[in-house]
Amino acid sequence: MNEHFLSEYPGTHIEMEVKTCDFEDNDQLPVKVEEAIRKIVKKEGYTNHKQTSKAISTDGGNYLGSLYEVNVTGYTEVGKKETNIFVKGIIPGDLLSVLSVTEIFNTEVFFYNDLAVVFDELQNEANVPAKERYNIVNSFQESIPEAIILENLSKKGYKTGFRMDVISLKFAELTVQQLGRLHGLSFALENKKPNYFNRKIKSLSVPYKFNEDFKGLITISGKRISECLDDDVRERFTAFLEKLWHDVQRYYSDQTYKRTIVHCDYRANNILMKEIDGEIIDVVPVDYQFIHYGCPVTDFLYFIFLGTDQEFRKNHLEHLKDLYFDSVTKMLKYFNIDVKSVFPRKDFEDLYTELLGFGLFSFVQIMPFIFAVEGEIPELGKDQLDGESIKCDERMKGRARGIVDDFIRWGVM
Repeated sequence: MNEHFLSEYPGTHIEMEVKTCDFEDNDQLPVKVEEAIRKIVKKEGYTNHKQTSKAISTDGGNYLGSLYEVNVTGYTEVGKKETNIFVKGIIPGDLLSVLSVTEIFNTEVFFYNDLAVVFDELQNEANVPAKERYNIVNSFQESIPEAIILENLSKKGYKTGFRMDVISLKFAELTVQQLGRLHGLSFALENKKPNYFNRKIKSLSVPYKFNEDFKGLITISGKRISECLDDDVRERFTAFLEKLWHDVQRYYSDQTYKRTIVHCDYRANNILMKEIDGEIIDVVPVDYQFIHYGCPVTDFLYFIFLGTDQEFRKNHLEHLKDLYFDSVTKMLKYFNIDVKSVFPRKDFEDLYTELLGFGLFSFVQIMPFIFAVEGEIPELGKDQLDGESIKCDERMKGRARGIVDDFIRWGVM
């Protein structure tokens, strides 16, 4: 049976076709994922149940995995029950030369099966109130390297916004607060569990391979942006982007920078939100495939420059910087850690200034995938993700010009 399904987790907010299927259809879940689902059903205590699966097509909008939802309804010894599951399954084979898909899936399994549990324990021990906690989607320990298995929060009203939209101030405030909590928890983890931190966190490196293919993607994307700039700015931008190619590798690797657990893909499409009467009341970050031990300021810059326009930054950037730092400070207080001892405000501001170019580089890197025209998005394994083959929406031009203009006005470019 075919039906329309509005994808609200975790991809873009677009209408798409899905096919309701059972596990015996040609597009059934992989065997190992089926086994994991059976373990979940048993653990949830079902005495009898009905199980349906939907393979979700995102028109090529998801590049690094196949998406499914699995709904289980039935009865346990205490009565009727329903379990809603979201599955992100690995696409077989490492099809990208700029990163290892296998590696990033293993990283996300580590986050949900291990680190998320430690975060929960830490916050419990410190009596962090529910409203002040770092939000993590409930996960099933049955996640495996082939698939991430989570609670399907779309069933509770959570969704993502449209990837091309400028984020709202309320969304930005809640999301920046969550980011501050993540980094605050990382500092607390290093302080309270140094052995764990040294063994499992410091070894997490950025998954990107800074090879010729990666540089080619940046060059092509940069060229497309330069074409929408005025003549007197174009050469300036191109030279600055060439410099950033070398600087960003240093930003990732320089051990002298303040370092924490870094999300590394902290943008609007990886933040679930819930609204009541049109007001956003809660956000939950997802997608931890790129987490690594890096500079926390890169997460903040990435979020700002991928989700805001020039007018938004003019009106709200300083407020969001304050809110982020206050959020780090508050989280640390629950662990009796003075922010000045681990991440003084001056350090944050100095790093923000030094690494500011990371924001522009991130926009250039991700721009083709944010502004890809619906219906013409290439699919991993069937098309080359070279940035050139992706047709971009006209809204890209205004956003790009605004960022370049800001960098000129700030005296950076």
